[in-house]
Amino acid sequence: MTQDVELKLQMLPDSPGCYLMKSGGKVIYVGKAVNLKNRVRQYFHPSRNHTPKVLAMVEKVDDFDIML
Repeated sequence: MTQDVELKLQMLPDSPGCYLMKSGGKVIYVGKAVNLKNRVRQYFHPSRNHTPKVLAMVEKVDDFDIML
């Protein structure tokens, strides 16, 4: 995880919205959440039992955007 991603994770709001996971400037996943802070941060939490699909995606994520 890059420093930019870590900083963005700390600044996430508790608001509902959409998130766009990016790799190399391209959107690789779009999701929605009732609480952006909880939902987006859980992708990067190492002790979660993620599916192989999610693990592969998170390895590629180098940035993300949110829309409230």
